Amino acid sequence: MTTRADCAALDSGDPLAYLREEFLVPAGTLRLDSDRLGPLSRGARARIDGFLRVDWGTDFADGRHLAETAAGKLAPLLGAPPESLGFAATADGAVEALAGAACAAGRSRILAAPGEFPAVAARLGAKGLAVAETGAPEAQLAGDALLLLRHLDPATGALRDIGALAARAREAGALAIFDFSETAGALPAALEPSGVEAAVGRGCGFLGGGPGAPAWVRAAGELAPALSALPEPAALALAALDGALDTFAGVDIAALGWKARTLSALFLEALGEPGPLPSSRHGAHAVLARPDAQDLAEALAADGVFASPTAPDRISFALSPLTLRHVDAWDAAEAVRARL
Repeated sequence: MTTRADCAALDSGDPLAYLREEFLVPAGTLRLDSDRLGPLSRGARARIDGFLRVDWGTDFADGRHLAETAAGKLAPLLGAPPESLGFAATADGAVEALAGAACAAGRSRILAAPGEFPAVAARLGAKGLAVAETGAPEAQLAGDALLLLRHLDPATGALRDIGALAARAREAGALAIFDFSETAGALPAALEPSGVEAAVGRGCGFLGGGPGAPAWVRAAGELAPALSALPEPAALALAALDGALDTFAGVDIAALGWKARTLSALFLEALGEPGPLPSSRHGAHAVLARPDAQDLAEALAADGVFASPTAPDRISFALSPLTLRHVDAWDAAEAVRARL
C-alpha cells in the first residue's frame, strides 16, 4: 500500500520537479483542472512582454514569424514535422477547415461520438453535411466518411488507441480528425509514427497558452490543403503560446507522460477507487461518476482544490505533470474523500 511518505520520496527524485517553478500557481491551491486553461507560465509572461516592448513596440513587427517559430517548438511534443503544423483562432474553426478539406476530397459523411463536438456538428450540419453522432462511430467507416474523435474519452477518462483508429480509417478509405486538446503537453502524441494525418488541439491547458490561445493543427496527406484555410489567430495570443512552449525545451515527453500516469494512479489509489482502466488506456485524467458532480466541484474549490464537472454526473481531475508533485495528487485525493 502506497503512503504519502512514498509520494514524498518520489518527489525527492523527480527529474521533472524543476518544471513546477516555471509556473505562477497561487499558494494553497491544487489545480486539477489545468487541461482547461492552465496556470500562467513565466515563459508566456516574458514572451508577451517582449512582444509588446520589442516586436511591436520597437520593431513594429506584426508577428508573422511567430507561427513558424511556435511550430518548431511544438513539433517534438506532437511527434510531427513542423511543416505539417499550423495555428487557428479556435479549435472549432480548425476542425471546420479540416472538414471542408475532407469534403472537397469526397468525404461528406461525418461520424462523431455523441456530445464530443456539439458546436462543430451543428455548424457542419447547417452547411448541409451529413453529421451522425453515434456510439462507436469507427464501426461505420466507409470511403465517404470523415471520423471525428477525441484522444480522451470524456465520459471515462480513457485514452483511445489513435494509431489503431487511424489505421482503421485508412483501411476503409475514410479520413479521420483527432482532437488532442486534453492530452497534448502532458502525454506523448506521436502523430507521425501513429499515422495520424489530421489532428487539432487547444493551445491553452497543458500547453500553457492561456485565455484565447490559438489552436494547433496537424494536416498532412489529403487534408494538407486545410493549413491554408485556417482562421488566423491573433498575434498576441500566438506570442503567449510561443513563450509558453519554451517551458518544454529539452523535456523528455515520454518521461512527462510517465509522471502524468503515475500521478493519476496515485490519486485513484489514495481515493480508494479501483483502477477502472487498463494501463494502455490510462493517462493524466481520473474521471469519477458522481450524481452531485457540480456540487462536489464547488465544495472542493472552497478547499482550494479545483476540478472540472464535465457532465451533470461526471467530474474530471487532470493531473498535470508540469505543476503537481506526487504528494499533491495524494493530498487532492484526501480532500475529495473528505467531501464524499
